[in-house]
Order: sequence, then structure tokens, then C-alpha cells
Amino acid sequence: MDTMRDLDQKVERLAIEIGLDHRELAERKQFLELTDDDARRLRLVNERLRGHYHRLADAFYDHLTSFDQLRKLLGADEQLARLKHVQSAYFHSLMAGDYGADYVRDRLRVGLVHQRIGIEPKWYLGAYRKYVAEMQRLLWELLGDDPDEFLATCNALIKVVCFDISLALDTYFQADTEEILEHKEYAEQIVATMPSGLMMISENLLILSMNPAMRAMFLMDDDVSGVGMPLFTLVKSSLLQNAAVEALATESGNSGIFVAMQRGAAVVHLNFSLTCIRYRGKKLLLAMAEDVSEKLEARAQLAEIEDRYRMTFDYAAVGLAQTMPDGRLSRVNAKFCEILGYRPEELLGRRMAEFAHPEEKASAHAMVASVLAGKLEGYRRERRYLHKDGHIVWAGVTVSCLMDGGLRMGLVLVLEDISQRKLMEQELAMLACQDPLTQLPNRVLLQDRLAHELRRAEQNGSAVAVMYIDLDRFKNANDSLGHKAGDAVLVEVARRLQALAGAADTVARPGGDEFVMVMPDVATEDGVARRAQAILASLSRVIRFDDGEFYTGASIGIALFPADGDNGEAMLKHADAAMYRAKECGRNNFQFYTEELSARNAQRMYLTNGLRQALDRNEFQLHYQPKLEARSGRVVGVEALIRWFPAGGGMISPAEFIPIAEESGLIIPIGDWVLATACKQAAGWRREGRDGFRVAVNLSAAQLKNRDVVQVVAQALRDADCPADALDLEITESMLMENPEKVSRTLQGLCDLGVRLSIDDFGTGYSSLNYLKSFPIHELKIDQTFIRDIPGEAGHASIVKAIIDLAHSMELIVVAEGVETAEQKAFLERERCDELQGYLFSKPLPAHQLGQLLDSGAIGRAWSGTVS
Repeated sequence: MDTMRDLDQKVERLAIEIGLDHRELAERKQFLELTDDDARRLRLVNERLRGHYHRLADAFYDHLTSFDQLRKLLGADEQLARLKHVQSAYFHSLMAGDYGADYVRDRLRVGLVHQRIGIEPKWYLGAYRKYVAEMQRLLWELLGDDPDEFLATCNALIKVVCFDISLALDTYFQADTEEILEHKEYAEQIVATMPSGLMMISENLLILSMNPAMRAMFLMDDDVSGVGMPLFTLVKSSLLQNAAVEALATESGNSGIFVAMQRGAAVVHLNFSLTCIRYRGKKLLLAMAEDVSEKLEARAQLAEIEDRYRMTFDYAAVGLAQTMPDGRLSRVNAKFCEILGYRPEELLGRRMAEFAHPEEKASAHAMVASVLAGKLEGYRRERRYLHKDGHIVWAGVTVSCLMDGGLRMGLVLVLEDISQRKLMEQELAMLACQDPLTQLPNRVLLQDRLAHELRRAEQNGSAVAVMYIDLDRFKNANDSLGHKAGDAVLVEVARRLQALAGAADTVARPGGDEFVMVMPDVATEDGVARRAQAILASLSRVIRFDDGEFYTGASIGIALFPADGDNGEAMLKHADAAMYRAKECGRNNFQFYTEELSARNAQRMYLTNGLRQALDRNEFQLHYQPKLEARSGRVVGVEALIRWFPAGGGMISPAEFIPIAEESGLIIPIGDWVLATACKQAAGWRREGRDGFRVAVNLSAAQLKNRDVVQVVAQALRDADCPADALDLEITESMLMENPEKVSRTLQGLCDLGVRLSIDDFGTGYSSLNYLKSFPIHELKIDQTFIRDIPGEAGHASIVKAIIDLAHSMELIVVAEGVETAEQKAFLERERCDELQGYLFSKPLPAHQLGQLLDSGAIGRAWSGTVS
């Protein structure tokens, strides 16, 4: 469909280009004397001849196919049959008597197709002659009885045929002209787009034409042709002038004429080629020019790169060498000679494998042969070579094939002396199994020795005890005394454990403040217990070092083989679980592994994994317990207490998950969430009109020590748009004692923000009220263990009275937590305790429930109902 459309468009364009409008066609018909009477005569005979056209077409094509050239063009029988059918229709249209615009375009289409097929005009004219001859014979058969009509009809036929021939030949000539013009335009485009400059020069050396590339080389504008300019006005070069004169004189060519010329601020280099040609009897000079500036610059750069390569090769910090195709050394640098101890002339011509250690010669020969044969692209190995003086040199050798156009030209060798590294590796191999601080076996060696002892015990039917020893309060040594003191403690502990170990025992330090003792061939559990007790006694003694002294202790977990595990991993895991049980039992004791501990350990892992996802799953909630002014019952604030509601389960107590969060480090992101959530709630209550209402948040030791808690609190207040006086921060008494100077600075920074600071669980630590004067504290919270037994327990009552009196003397607010009875409330009021908190007034509640409780006045009524 597209081909027919293209043909029709071509026909329309041809008609316009030839000028076949109505006037032109009328003029042609007039000149041929083709009249309407001629058309009438042809129409009359056309119908009578309809049955003869197929015979005419057969005779017509029989004549054409008798010539080999035409038979190849006309194709096979099937195509010839189609052509005869079309030709029969054509003969009919030729005699139809309608010679208007449609007929003309049809004739142009036929001529264009024949031109494309390749039928030359001579065959075209011969075919028309055959057609006229056959038609005259047919006309005679029809009109022979009327000679005048026969002659008139033949005359009309000749006129139409001449009209038809003129259209067909016009198509040929116009199509050929267009083709010539297309070739000319194509050639001009090639010349115009050539990257090389091209110009035609006359015999007297005047420029006749220039292509755009040549004009660009000379910075000539598009409107400047250069035609008529003398060559040497454009290119001032005697070398080019002499070559041009010689080429014209000898009618030959000349190439490789290099001309340097100034172009703006730069110097360009042109390479001219001259060729003498003849055109219409005149000698012309064809000049081609190529700008070779970049090539010359690239060649200079390549030379510079080669010089650099030569210097890099000669002075490289590694040994470099090249070989011939057979593997013999052809070039070596100074470092290569230095590594092997030979002079260059002693190496050249020899094969690299000759210098390999005797144990590696065969391998070295085989590897090089594989590369030279193309079986390997290259390789890198660490090999031993023999220095000229006989000592062994460890070297990293890299061998690759030097290729040039697919041919293997030899090898490139890179030799690096790694003797020092090998020596260090040997030392590191020893250190890899040893703790560098205590010189004890590390975890790797421990596992190896434990596996060995378990295999031996299994074969002998004996028992093995594994003790997992974790130092108590060691973190305090690092935090308060510094890491140097901590290291001194670890070294002394290692010494004491080694002193208590038997000759067959293994004492190891797998990491941190943990030690493991493996005891083979133990007889009884009691004997193991006595040895554990001896370790506890030894480690409980004071440890003295240069800058002071430190008291520690240990929690020991014990697993026995074969009862508690059948492999090293299980034994260490079970001893570790028993050690955690010892810590839970108050530290400074030992515990044997039981199956119950595995369940506890599994629960611990379950909680740890759950905590890692709890924040992302929004499983935490804050509940708030109100604090009341003791003398009025007015609610002055609340304490924010975290609750965990894991998906698919009930609430998990803070007492159960907070210690795990602290050990795993998750207490920091959890604490940040509590702080941010509490600040948002405090800001909300303030906006609701609860002026003076404060929210207390517990800070963990990790938050206080391990981060810039002042900035964290300030950011939380800003994010929540919460006033600083709406926030209380509670820290435990023991946190003050770990690093007093640093804690004091941190607390002062928090105080400067405007928040209020409170000591939580006061009375359970070892500090004194007098010692607290150095900290910017606003409030003390008496631990509920003292509140629980008052007023009946005289000792606790006396402690509470003393705390209240001394705290007031220091102008500190006193809060009693855990108030659950009217008697406790009455006692605290009499002793002038400032604020009260406990289940007597309200249990911790979600924010919305607490708000409803506050609005109902139920808390005030609970306070009033307990007045004695």
C-alpha cells in the first residue's frame, strides 16, 4: 500500500516537473493532430477488437522474450502471465479514445515502472513498433473492405502511439535527470561533509572551489567562498607552492606535505595531498588537507607516556620484568634485581622458575607454561625464591601474558617482597589464638581445647566441668577509674585464675570481663563446687594497682559433661545460662546448670528479640501515676511508667524487660521514646489548662552516661513545644556514685534547661544526704521499701523521719512513693512529707483514663477519705 502511494506521489511530482498541465497536453495533441474524430474512430474499433487483445499480448510478449536481455527482466512464467494480462488491459485503454489527465498519469506510471525495471528506451521503442505492426494487421482484418476508413483509423492509432511514446520517454528522461541530479547532490554532500579539506585549483594556481571543511581550517565565514583567490595568498608555504607546481608540470600527485600555520593564538599543522587531473582538456589540481594537530599532539603525548613508562618500570617500588615468547627474561628493573640479589646481566636470558625454591620449581615451570600456552590468562601466587646468597625470599608474584594483536609476545612479571609480611603473619597466627592483654587463650583456642577435652572424655568415660566466670561490677572500674585500671584488674584476675588452675586445666578469656575455665577429669560435683568457691574467695580480695585499688567479685555458671551437653557450643551456652542465674541470685555466687535455666534463657532471648521490634510495632504505652501535695491533696504531677503490650500476648512487667533492655543497649532508644512521648503529653496537659502540672520521667544509667543527654532532653522539649518546668527527670541514687564529677556536670546542664531533678529510690544506695549537696537536686523520693512497713516498723519509721528532716534542711522536696494505706498517709503528713504517690490514690493509668479521673475529682475524694 505504501509502495503504491509512493508511486502515485512520484507520478504527480513528475507531471509537475515535466509541465504536463492542461495547456501542455492540448498543445501536444494539436501538434500531433490528435482530434476528437480520431478518438471516435479508435473507440469504434476498440469494442470490436476486445476479443483480440489477449492474442495481441501473446504475440507482443513472444517477440519481447525472444531477446535474452528482456527475458531476464520480464521474469518467470507466472509473472509473465500477469504482465500479459496487464498488457491486454493496456492495449484496450490505448484504443479507448479517452486521453485526458487520468490517461496521462497512467502512462507516466507505466513509464516510471518500466524505467525502474530497467527497460531501456531502445526496447521501449521496439515494443511500440511491434504493437503498431500487429494492430495494423488486425485493423486490416476489420476494415480492409473500406480502405479509406482503414487508413484514417491507422493514422489515428499512430497519433495516439506517438502521444503515448512522448509521455513514456518524458518519464524516462525526467527520471534519469532526477537520478543524475541525486547523484550530483550526493557527491556534493559527500564533499561538503568530508572531514578533510578539499579544494580545486586551476593551472595558474587560483582557487576554483573549496568545501566547508577547508574553509573551516582557514577560519573563513560561510559567505566567503575563496573562489578566485591565489593559493599562496591563502597558504603562505613555499613547500606547498613547489609541490603544486611540480604536480601540475608532471601531471602526477604529491602527498605528505606538512604545513604549519598560525590560526588565532594557536599553531595548526596541516597535511596536504595534491593530485593533478584533466577536466575538458584543462589541467586542474585537486588539493586535500587534513588537520593533524591532534595527531601530532597525541604522538607527543604517547612519547611522553612511553618515557614515563620507562621511568616507572625502572624505578618502580616492586620488581618488574618482561620475558620473550619462550619465557626467558628480556628486561628487569632495579627492584627485581634487589629482591633476588642478582645483577641484570645475570638474570637476562634465564627463566624465572630457575630461581624458585626447590620444592616449588616444578609448580613454577608448569604455571608459566600454562600462561604461555594460553591455558591461563595469568595468575598470582605467593612463592619462595632463593636469594643469590642462599636465603629464602618470600615474594608475591603476578604473571600475566603480554598480548599484541592476539599474539602472545611474552610475559609480564610483578615481584613483591613479602618476607616481612610473612614473618608478621607467623606472629599473628600465634596471637590469633591468644588474648593480647592477659596472654590467656582466646575464644578460638578455647573452643579448640574444649572440643579436644570433650572427645577425650567421651573416649575415656570421664567428666569435664566448664566454668563461665563473669566479673561483678567491672564496668564501674572502667567508668570510674578508667580503662587502664580496668586492664590492670583483668590481668590480675587472669593471674589469680591461673594460680588456681590445675596442670590440665585451661583458663581462657573469650572477651570483655568474662573468663572460662575448662577442668577435665573431674570426680564429683562437690569437688567442682569447692573449686568454684575457691575462685570466688580469691576474686573477692582487693585488687591493688598503681593508681588505687578495686574490689570485685564474680558470678560463676557451671556445666558438666556429659550431663549438660554433648559438644563445646552447648557446654559454653549452658554454663553462660547458669552464670546469668548466679547474677540474678545476687552475684558473687556460683550456680550449676539445670534444664530450667534453658527455658529461662529462651525466655530471655524471646524478650530481647521482641524488644528490638517493639518500638517499630508501637507496642509500648505510657501509664501515669499521680503525685499529690500532702497537705492539700492537690495533684501536682504524675510519674510516667512504661508498659509493654506485645502483639498476641498480655502485658509484660517492666521488672522483667527493663533489665534486658539495659543489658542489650535497647534502653537508650526506649528511653528516648519515653522522654519524647511524656513531653508531648505534658505539653498537652498544659494546653488543657493544668498549670503547674509536671510529668516525671526516669532516666536510665545508659542515657545519663553514654550520650549527650542534655541535648536529647532539649530536643525533646522543642519537638513537643513543652515548657521545661513541666518536666521532672528522676535518676537513681547509685547513678550519682559511678562518676560523680561527670554526673554533676550533666545534671547541671539539665538544670540549666529548667527541668526539675529528682533522686529516685533514695535510701537503697550508699550515698549520704551531705554528699548530695554537690549535685543540683530539687527532690528526693523515698524508696517504697521504707514506706511499706511504716508506721509499725520502728526502724524504717526512724529512717523516713530522718530523711525528711535532713532533706528539708537542704531545702529539698520529699516525695514518698508506694503509699497504699491510710496509716502510711497519716504518718507521712505528720512528718511533713511534701508529696505522696501510691495505689492509695490511683494506680498508673493511660493518659486519657487519668484525665477522666482528674476531672471527676475521684483522686481528691480518695485523699479526703483517708484523713485520720
